[in-house]
Amino acid sequence: MLSQITIKKFLYLTDIKLDLVDGVNVFTGETGVGKSLIVDAIAFVLGERGNYPEDSYVELVFENIQNDYSEEGLLIVSRQIKNGKSIYYLNGKRATLSTIKEATEDLVEIYSQHQYQKLFSKDNQRKIFDSFCQIEDLLEEYQKLYKEFKEKEKEYNQLIQAQSERLRELDFLKYQLNELNNANIKSGEKEALEERYSYLSNIQTIKEIVSITEYSLSEEIFEKLSVIIKNLSKIAGYDKNIQKALNQIEEAYNILKDAGYQLSKIELDIDEKEINLIEERLNLINHLERKYNTDEKGLIELKNKIEEKIQELENSQIQIPNLQKDINILKEKINQLAEIISQKRKEKAKIFDEIVKKHLSELALESATFITDIQEKQPDRYGKDEVRFLFSANKGLKPSFLEDTASGGELSRLSLVLRLLTQKSAKTLILDEIDTGIGGKTALNLSKKLKDLSKNFQLIIITHLPQIASISDKHFYIEKYNLPDTTKAVIKEIEDIEKEKEIARMLSGIIDEKSIQLAKNLINSFAKNG
Repeated sequence: MLSQITIKKFLYLTDIKLDLVDGVNVFTGETGVGKSLIVDAIAFVLGERGNYPEDSYVELVFENIQNDYSEEGLLIVSRQIKNGKSIYYLNGKRATLSTIKEATEDLVEIYSQHQYQKLFSKDNQRKIFDSFCQIEDLLEEYQKLYKEFKEKEKEYNQLIQAQSERLRELDFLKYQLNELNNANIKSGEKEALEERYSYLSNIQTIKEIVSITEYSLSEEIFEKLSVIIKNLSKIAGYDKNIQKALNQIEEAYNILKDAGYQLSKIELDIDEKEINLIEERLNLINHLERKYNTDEKGLIELKNKIEEKIQELENSQIQIPNLQKDINILKEKINQLAEIISQKRKEKAKIFDEIVKKHLSELALESATFITDIQEKQPDRYGKDEVRFLFSANKGLKPSFLEDTASGGELSRLSLVLRLLTQKSAKTLILDEIDTGIGGKTALNLSKKLKDLSKNFQLIIITHLPQIASISDKHFYIEKYNLPDTTKAVIKEIEDIEKEKEIARMLSGIIDEKSIQLAKNLINSFAKNG
């Protein structure tokens, strides 16, 4: 509910704080005082466009709200005009207009003779009628299926649209995979080939040096070393240093002898065929590295990735017939459920129409015709029916769409009746002089219906009818003062005798003992019946 309105500055309303109740809140005052300014102030916070004065500021406090924007059930929204621009706040933090609209979407509805866009909306007419039909569970089940159907249909269409591109990609990937498979590159292969190629490329040099070294290690060297060893052996026992030298020479002799043996085993034939094969292999690896802009390790990883991508693309080809099968099954279920929903709507339509006409007749629209027109259309998320309200206020006139036929006063009363029949959500309804052009018995009937409506909705009513003022749970009186340099309005809560005097004024235009008694009787009559 809307629990508080704070107006620091809005046109000629300044420094006003109003505490509202969860029931009927009524605003009255002399003609021309600007009672509708309260409605304008609320609409201002909710994003209504207009040329507003600098420093305009209005704040709304909502209580017992459960949505994604409330904090512990509290929602505070405000708007101010600063430097010609609108600044919005949500729970004390800067917010965008779209966020404000989303946060308050299901909290407030404004009804006046000039604000019926919601009632003209086909979607809103369907919502109103479906609420009366009580098919929420069926619609929820249908919408779940419909959502799944649309998701699968989208996936299917994307696969079909991408099919030719996918086949081209598949051919290209298979070509790449074939190229890499034929290459059959192994980890570490390039390094091993380069080492072998380096060796084979330098074999002539190696051969010459080995030959020279073998020649240098001739028998003459070993004979000389043998003589040296023999001579030193004779005197080694006399000096430990001689013995040490002898040991080193003997070790050198053995090392050189072994080295000569190792060199003699080396086969140094040049294999031109092997060199050519290695060159070809290295050229292939280098070519692939340049082509795919990666190294040997990257080529191996690329091959694995291509294999995975090919598998993914081939699987997506298999998906198409499976998706088509799922879509057909879902379509059949949707059509069956859409038909059930359609039948429910058609069964309820005549009942709904009769109830609406009954209420309208009690509000001085005895000759009104109201028809819920249901036409078949392509199924969407709400079924296969297009629901439109047709209306005519007088006999002999063909019922037509609301925006084409109904006047402001007629729409006011029709809105009220439709809201009475769809008391589902906990909203605040703001009714701005919807009683224009009615009085007497019709005014009494309208007041009773508003009182009934207040059992399920918080009402904020701008009225000139004493009958409606009499049902108030809280009554605010608006006065306007024309000062030398400005105009100022004051809003005050009135109770007891003040309320009786205001209703007396509204009844007869004068406040005297007789009119006050009439006011008391009127208030009491609603109190007893309420």
